[in-house]
Amino acid sequence: MKSIRFYLALYGAKLFSKALVMLHRNGTHNPGVLAMKICPDFLTQMDKPKTIIGITGTNGKTTTANMVNDILIENGFDPVSNRTGSNILGGIATTLINTLNWKGQVVKDLVVLELDERSSRLIYPHVHPTLLLVTNLFRDSFKRNAHSEFIFDILDQHIPASTKLVLNGDDLVSARLAPNNDRVYFGIEPLEHEDMTSANIIQDMPLCPYCGAPMQYEFRRYHHIGRAHCTRCDFGSPELNYAVTSIKDGRLQMRIGDQVTDLKMVGSSHDAYNLASAVALLSEFGLTPIQLRASIEKLQILKSRYIDQVIGGKRVISTLAKGQNPVACSRVFDTIRQTPGRKAVVLMIDDLGDAETTSENIAWLYDTDFEFLVDDSIIQIICSGLRRLDHQVRLLVGGADPSRITCIPEEADAVNAIRLDDVDTIFLLHDVYTAYKARTADTILRARLEEKEEA
Repeated sequence: MKSIRFYLALYGAKLFSKALVMLHRNGTHNPGVLAMKICPDFLTQMDKPKTIIGITGTNGKTTTANMVNDILIENGFDPVSNRTGSNILGGIATTLINTLNWKGQVVKDLVVLELDERSSRLIYPHVHPTLLLVTNLFRDSFKRNAHSEFIFDILDQHIPASTKLVLNGDDLVSARLAPNNDRVYFGIEPLEHEDMTSANIIQDMPLCPYCGAPMQYEFRRYHHIGRAHCTRCDFGSPELNYAVTSIKDGRLQMRIGDQVTDLKMVGSSHDAYNLASAVALLSEFGLTPIQLRASIEKLQILKSRYIDQVIGGKRVISTLAKGQNPVACSRVFDTIRQTPGRKAVVLMIDDLGDAETTSENIAWLYDTDFEFLVDDSIIQIICSGLRRLDHQVRLLVGGADPSRITCIPEEADAVNAIRLDDVDTIFLLHDVYTAYKARTADTILRARLEEKEEA
């Protein structure tokens, strides 16, 4: 039986949410915080939807969660989700409150939750996902998530025993989570013409986590992502239940069960794992390959994270390069160097959210493969924002030609320094908190390119 405090918390949170909507404020976190202040065990007392889908991991969880939501809606489901809000405890509580009516009864039977991996110790004791997708585990912000094994330990200790896991079989860190839980694995098989030797600075699985012997890699796609086995014990990469077998001409071939399905590639090539993970998760949920293929044809990556357009005869790509996340930035840098043609790169990757409360730790720059930008096809690199000189120093340490580097204080002004006649493709790289600056820069660049085309 629910307590009086529970109902007071429920009514307070719902009224708070309505007030925030009336004030045109984003009420995704505070209503849940209020509910838990009034009733500390609010989440424990709360009735939960029949099916809870959780999506967590270092990189790709927001993009993947949005894909999953869109595909479910396309197939007639009505999920409640936190796609526009917080993925920590307060935001999760707010989202779950939205599944209840004023009597505290569940009126929605499906919820999709993007879950912050470090918050699992606070969330999973009260919220038991039916299915939990873990996209990957990498090094992240030094001040929050630090090393991948640190986050692994937190997740491993708190994932509920009843939760079925959908894990990245190419990631030997996250693939080891909760070994007694029911699970399936997704991954990407070696692709035609793919370089199977990683040149990344960091590699977090050189030794077996069980016996300490060296790991032998059949191939290493990047960092510790690949297929490997221990040279002493029986630890190694698991067999894949869902596997991408080919990526070519904007299409992706994926083995789902005993058949290979042709799917549209959504986003850039480094989004392939996100799409594969979404397909594996939704297959376990119960969608068929036919349903998945039809829905994926209509998918688009969230415009705030990836925009690929042609303006005035130039290709302009604006993409998220997550600040203080060395793996995310390295993947973007690698994609840039592999993109054909002559390129200019504008760096706008200051973590302005972090700057509001503290000083940014720049050590992550030296875990990031800036060397990938030291390529003959990259004609110009423009460093902008507060950390522009730190980015310049990192590029010089990586061997960049000083004549190819330009430093501009304001992000919006950076695009005015691009030598348009010298390049075919322009990359605008922004952090989560500098997306609005990238939009301003894109508008200025568009005006320059259109004016040049008319001249």
